[in-house]
Amino acid sequence: MPRVKPFYAVKCNNTEPVVKTIAALGAGFYCASSAEFQQVLNLGVGTDRIKYGHPCKDPQDIKLASKQGVDLMAFDNECELFKIKRLYPSARLVLRIQPQDDEDVYKHGKMYGCALDQCKELLAKAKEMELTVVGVSFHIGGLCTDYMAYHHTIRLCRDIFDEAKSMDYNLNLLDIGGGFAGYAVENNPTFSDAAKVINMALDEYFPKEENFEVIAEPGVYYVQSAFTLALRVIGKRVLRSATSAKVSEQSYFYYVNDGIHGSFCIIKSFMADKLVGNFHVLKDDVQMPVYQSTLWGPTLNPDDLLAQNIQLPELDIGDWLYVPNMGAYTIVLASSFNGIAPPELFYFASDEITSGLGD
Repeated sequence: MPRVKPFYAVKCNNTEPVVKTIAALGAGFYCASSAEFQQVLNLGVGTDRIKYGHPCKDPQDIKLASKQGVDLMAFDNECELFKIKRLYPSARLVLRIQPQDDEDVYKHGKMYGCALDQCKELLAKAKEMELTVVGVSFHIGGLCTDYMAYHHTIRLCRDIFDEAKSMDYNLNLLDIGGGFAGYAVENNPTFSDAAKVINMALDEYFPKEENFEVIAEPGVYYVQSAFTLALRVIGKRVLRSATSAKVSEQSYFYYVNDGIHGSFCIIKSFMADKLVGNFHVLKDDVQMPVYQSTLWGPTLNPDDLLAQNIQLPELDIGDWLYVPNMGAYTIVLASSFNGIAPPELFYFASDEITSGLGD
């Protein structure tokens, strides 16, 4: 998508090497709090590469944004306008609308976004308050499977741009949000599929010659495949059939050192079906027989279940499993429930990458 400038969603994975790498590569940043935009500013990123995108901001964070000069920010309701008018009246505002999506897995429309039939009224209120509105944004929910939702919502954004023009606004920024897949999943649309739909919609409704600025908020797309989680088996239970003593009919419970209160917090809630086939065993002998197995996390929470009835070779305490594609909404959500620490991080990068990033 050559016309679209990425603003990485820091909330997805805020580890320092990730944020530093993306900053060095020249991307912008979508920040949801003062802590996030301060982290980015500390790396020397200019305020022109930051969007404070939370539609409902803490007043203290708005004050800090004003002090730091982070002036591009979202709104989706009248109360937010009153806060901004009082605390940062010179801010440049982006109206966030509810997207036209039906098949995303992790929806945001009900929680945030101005309803389409209320946009004109809200723009009129901003005009009455002498606030500066510069654009429109939307965010298709995570793991969207119907990329035509982008086309439909971009078309609606054009209607809002035209409506705003009749109200003496001169909007020039379109933010198409995120929701892009981080890796290919069988039978699911790919990022290339999304790009084709988005490019077509931009050419039709926001033609290049009109010089609109277009940005996006990719998060999962950048970091999901960059992290692999290693799991150590810390406990084991052998389950024998009540009607047979055959070893081949045994099944196993394994307890590992990470779970739903750690790296699997949000992943377990909306990607459980995609994780089942992704538990790989670090064993030299790949020809070992497999058994019905269930994986549990390390806590005392009976819901700390990672996978059940999957096929694995017999494992011993101290053996390792690994799960790829664990870079998005994992580490940032990990807690220390039961006193169990989040996983330790180890970073590896090619010489080509590290030489391009300097110190």
